[in-house]
Amino acid sequence: MQTNNAFPLAARRWTLMFLLACLGAMLFAAVAYRVENPSIVQHEERQEMPGGMGQMGGDMSGISAMMKKLQDNPDDAEAMRALGMAFMEMRAWDKSMSFWDMLLEKDPKDVMALNQKGFCLFELEKYAEAAEFFERMLTIETGNFHAHYNLGVIYKHYLSQPDKASAHFQAVIDAAPDDPELVDSARRELTGQ
Repeated sequence: MQTNNAFPLAARRWTLMFLLACLGAMLFAAVAYRVENPSIVQHEERQEMPGGMGQMGGDMSGISAMMKKLQDNPDDAEAMRALGMAFMEMRAWDKSMSFWDMLLEKDPKDVMALNQKGFCLFELEKYAEAAEFFERMLTIETGNFHAHYNLGVIYKHYLSQPDKASAHFQAVIDAAPDDPELVDSARRELTGQ
């Protein structure tokens, strides 16, 4: 059996070591970025909207149709949800919040609307206001681990209240939800690693 000596063994080893070092550096940079820039989780309950509007996204004709539907029936909660989600997908946070507000006027205990409005406020860098909505969620669902995690991130990284943050991260760990990634994130936030 004859081997190709066009690329010597020593050069192959150096190349492999260089590529592994680059991969290690990229992994380290990604972890360091996540530690320095934590984000909250957006928990949404995906539902198929009437009339196939579930995949509406940024489709302006779909949005127009849903707006017309809401105009014809101002109490249509599903249209409000669909529009709120569509504007969130377009990162139109203020516009999205108007639909979550409509839902909250109808039902102040609508956990999904509270969560989504809190997420929009977080994206608009209104951290104290976002925390209020996640806290309201916990008055309705005391074990809502998404709300606990989001509050932990906000209190730790944006409102400089580490004691409150620790309590919320611990609540996520204690709840042991079927979301290992979220539990690991809470553990890392709690231990500072």
